[in-house]
Amino acid sequence: MIRCIVFDLWNTLVQSRGGSPFQQVRALLREDQRAAYPELVRDGMGHDHATAEAFLASWRDRLGLEEAQAQAMAQAFATADAEAQLFPETLAALDRTRELGRLAMLSNTQRFDLELMARLGLDPYFRIKGISAELGVLKPEPGIFEAMQQKLGLFPGNLVMVGDSWTDDVEGALAAGWTAIWVNRKGLPRPDHDPEAELVEVDSLDQVPLVVERLQAGMRCSTCLG
Repeated sequence: MIRCIVFDLWNTLVQSRGGSPFQQVRALLREDQRAAYPELVRDGMGHDHATAEAFLASWRDRLGLEEAQAQAMAQAFATADAEAQLFPETLAALDRTRELGRLAMLSNTQRFDLELMARLGLDPYFRIKGISAELGVLKPEPGIFEAMQQKLGLFPGNLVMVGDSWTDDVEGALAAGWTAIWVNRKGLPRPDHDPEAELVEVDSLDQVPLVVERLQAGMRCSTCLG
């Protein structure tokens, strides 16, 4: 029985004109620095840095960051936060979904520059949040899903993950024994997967409440949208 619906943040509930924070930071890296980008992301999203400046200071020597470059990268985090906007259907979908079960958030993101949660009115929906930088582990690793289960006091079969990333949200959730709802707004081809997986594909958050309702009624995922 689905009792809690867990949402991803970036590119699921919100989008930023220039991309998510680390996408904007990547654009500021020199060619010789880009090999370190995956490690940079993992550090920023997997450790509890208090500010962008503190995070980047730890990388100054390792990347050979120039002062102007470091300032531009710090500004990129602030800009992504300030420019973040809800998808048009986000709040209406959340209103309908919370009538069906508890809501929670599970996001691969840094801890700093997340004022968008309050500014966009998301905080009241998500009293329980799993932020990778605070948990010290990232999706799709099993530990982050286990940590979320413990926060919620629920079993895997009680949880559904709603997100846009096939690897992080879908594969991570399925491996943890959760149900997955893949928000595929761009109509990307579905990667190979177990045809028996507890998986539903939607192209908008508008469809999430109906999917959850039908899952709770005991319908198999392959028929959740009729």
